[in-house]
Amino acid sequence: ELQLLLTIPGIKKDTAAVIIAEMGVDMSQFPTSQHLASWAGVCPGNKESAGKRYSTRTVKGNPPIKSAMCEAAWAVSRCRNRWLAAKYWSLAARRGKKKALVATSHRMLRIIYSMLINKEAFKEKQIN
Repeated sequence: ELQLLLTIPGIKKDTAAVIIAEMGVDMSQFPTSQHLASWAGVCPGNKESAGKRYSTRTVKGNPPIKSAMCEAAWAVSRCRNRWLAAKYWSLAARRGKKKALVATSHRMLRIIYSMLINKEAFKEKQIN
């Protein structure tokens, strides 16, 4: 499973070790990737009242995973010609770098969940 995680851009051996140590490799404890993201503390907040959306703080979650995923998201944002980096910079232009960071780490965690469920390496999408 460590080798699977190393196929994701932005994740190196130390980050992959932290992720596996905290989450484990058995994903049956999380019914969906959204449950995993909520447990890790990188899920998006949805506070809306009378049609107006309010900014919220991220949930506390698991500090080691949250910091590891944020570091991986920072690392992937610095990569060139990567799909995740393009998504990060697209969001950063509209919402700001910190919100883009949490959104990218959320996306990466969902990718990790899918990889560990299906036992497949990361296949990067083409940049349009």
